[in-house]
Amino acid sequence: MSEEKTNNIPIIDAAAEAEERAFLAGDQWFDVDVEPWRLDFQKQYEAPRYTLSWRGVPFAPLGGIHAITGQAGNGKTMTLAQFMSAILNGEFGSLRYELGDEVAHPTVLYIDTEMEEANTIAVKNRVMTMCGRDIRTNYDDFVVIMLREMPETTDSKGQKTPASVMRWRATLKAIYQYRPTAVFIDGLLDVVADFNDNKECQEIIYKCMQVASFWGISVWCIVHQNPGGEKLVGHLGSFLERKVTDIFQTKKEKKEGEATFTVKQLKARGRDVEDWQFRVLPVTGWGMPEQLLPKEPVVGDPIELVEKWLDEVKDFIEWPATRKTIKEVAIKPHQTNKPKQDADLQMLLNKRILVESDVKQNGYFLLTLNEVPF
Repeated sequence: MSEEKTNNIPIIDAAAEAEERAFLAGDQWFDVDVEPWRLDFQKQYEAPRYTLSWRGVPFAPLGGIHAITGQAGNGKTMTLAQFMSAILNGEFGSLRYELGDEVAHPTVLYIDTEMEEANTIAVKNRVMTMCGRDIRTNYDDFVVIMLREMPETTDSKGQKTPASVMRWRATLKAIYQYRPTAVFIDGLLDVVADFNDNKECQEIIYKCMQVASFWGISVWCIVHQNPGGEKLVGHLGSFLERKVTDIFQTKKEKKEGEATFTVKQLKARGRDVEDWQFRVLPVTGWGMPEQLLPKEPVVGDPIELVEKWLDEVKDFIEWPATRKTIKEVAIKPHQTNKPKQDADLQMLLNKRILVESDVKQNGYFLLTLNEVPF
């Protein structure tokens, strides 16, 4: 290659150019025009236009795709109901709609691909109840499309179009027709024929990204997790995980007969949203989520007092020691409240009075006194 340069771009002689054009020629790259895809550095940065926030932390920008995931029956649809009602009503609990000045009258499109009609109606009733609306009135700003029963079609030549393709086509038409601010696709798996087909799954995720960008909307995809795990199901889930701006996981816990659901943000390209919990109130036949207030942090005893307790018994403890031993010997005689015992022990760790040793027991490091005297 010649050393002579024009505008800092090397001049390539004919032989070198022929050699370069032959490189990976099978990929047919040479005639591709990349100039339309070059970033113009004069283009102004546009800050993300977030649709929602939780306790002041925004998420789910317009033009992005987002995911809700979880095991079957773990509250995914209850969670998206909270998102939808917050957009429609301006708020729900600690969720807020963030585009009130820009899009004062947002529209939500809910596309259900997997549930039977009764359950879809229950979702609609739930959202309407959460918004304080009549459940039997049709609204222009909340549209529900049911695609579970969408059949495959056969044209005049006998060519069949799978039901999954027809569902995707109907999704695109609904977005075009109703112009939503946010669309929720409840059951993304049902718009692909095989959720482990690499090519098909990659294509549908890129199409979701194109939809979000082209129409400038927020696209939510609801996808199950693999049974017993936290990975999103199939190659479809893997591609989705890589491309979304936010992933929220819902998880159900049952204690003393009462179910509590935890919503956790697994991925964020912006600020991290703190976890929140909700329970389901028995409203008629469809239930309604009620967000639970975060628990107040447990405050331990004054650190000077806890240090004194430890100093009095440290010579009677065999080091390194388990957390349980330290609490039993040094803290429990003075503090019987178990959460406060944990808080007291954590203060000793935070202040580096206790540190982890290199000895493990049952998979956990034991604790020992810091070498620096206290």
